[in-house]
Amino acid sequence: MSNSIKWIIFVTGWMTFRAVGSSLFLFWNITGNERGAPPEWVLALIGDFIIGTTALFLIYAILKKPSSLVWGLLLSWNILGAIDLFSAIRTSFLVPFGPIPEIGLTNIGVRSILILNTFLQISCIYLLFKDSVRNYFKN
Repeated sequence: MSNSIKWIIFVTGWMTFRAVGSSLFLFWNITGNERGAPPEWVLALIGDFIIGTTALFLIYAILKKPSSLVWGLLLSWNILGAIDLFSAIRTSFLVPFGPIPEIGLTNIGVRSILILNTFLQISCIYLLFKDSVRNYFKN
């Protein structure tokens, strides 16, 4: 297994944290907690939840059933994830959100995490077009 495939697996696994964080913030919204996200954030948080939960299935498919279909799903997943992150970055400037300032998760902390995740997903999009990676997914 090439380092590129290992990186794609790592980044895909990393994105599961999006489901964890978004679940917490969405739960706070539902329960009326003061740390809940403003309403403008709900769409981005739902996108994070979907991207994060589907990451586990993609990791399994990458490891156990690599195919052209999985390659296409992975490419689409990364593009949708990056679009969701771009939207969240834009929202972070329009409606700042600092849910847990005690641990540094201020509006700047949230924005930093969003930017990091965006770069990670863009790196996977780039790697998916390398010949060695495309060969891994060929049937």
